[in-house]
Amino acid sequence: MENELEPVHYSVLYREIVSFFQSVFEKDREILFLDGTAGEGGHSLLLLQAFPKSKLILLDRDSVMLSRAQARLSDFKDRIFPIEANFSEVDPEFLKEHGISGSPDGILLDLGISTFHLLHAGRGFSFRENEPLDMRLSSSGGISAEDVINTYPEKALSKIFYEYGEERWTKKIVEAILERRRHSHIGYSGDLAQLVSRVIPRKFWPPGKHPATRVFQALRIEVNQELLHIEVGVKKLLEVLAPGGLMQVISFHSLEDRITKNLFRDFARNGAAKLLTKKPVIPGDEETKENPASRSAKLRVIHKAVPTDIDMEEDEEEE
Repeated sequence: MENELEPVHYSVLYREIVSFFQSVFEKDREILFLDGTAGEGGHSLLLLQAFPKSKLILLDRDSVMLSRAQARLSDFKDRIFPIEANFSEVDPEFLKEHGISGSPDGILLDLGISTFHLLHAGRGFSFRENEPLDMRLSSSGGISAEDVINTYPEKALSKIFYEYGEERWTKKIVEAILERRRHSHIGYSGDLAQLVSRVIPRKFWPPGKHPATRVFQALRIEVNQELLHIEVGVKKLLEVLAPGGLMQVISFHSLEDRITKNLFRDFARNGAAKLLTKKPVIPGDEETKENPASRSAKLRVIHKAVPTDIDMEEDEEEE
């Protein structure tokens, strides 16, 4: 089974991701991977299958998702290091504290939310269910979507919906929320979804999407401070990545992709790395047919340079 390479649960852009790693690493090399967003463990499984001598650091901020990924990877338990943490926490000291020596050769981040969260988590991620408005991805507490909707002032709500959701009906949606708050508490995802649906005229609903999609996206980003973690985390992981290593990031909306693009570009300056994707790789027709949720995915890849002898001599002189 270990040598078979099969997609599981629609791991987004799995063919391209494995191919990029195979273009740099020999199959039988002892590689250390870091999957910073374990999710259902699909991408990790593919990497462990494709590189039989590899080991993998399995990270997720959500203990439920980490457990699910570990269960899927039970045949590889001797080759994985499961850690409940946000990828933005990873630095050399973090790795040392968790008994991991050396730097990861391959790093993967899939910034999308899992199907499990949308359909089964019961935390209000989906506008199709009537669940408590929570939206927290970790179990460590913090502000919930319910807190945001019911306590944030008009200006703050407007900023979130407009900037994080790029919602052009922001003004009317916020007015409706404030009006509703005067009479009753908004505590469930279904209530919020209905409110947004009533505000946006049906002829302006996005084709193929629920009209509350952008509002729910914006709330999730705010609750989990996702853009901040990407900004901090990608920067730190580029430093942690071993020389000659490869880092791949899948994003699902323009804000995530813009941050990744800029950080990769800045890091690649002065020859520190090579951008392997001048433009992001997107799913082909075959993948979008079998997995429509992948249609907005964008993959960016960067290959870290190996210091030359001259560079190493200069470093030694500086010390």
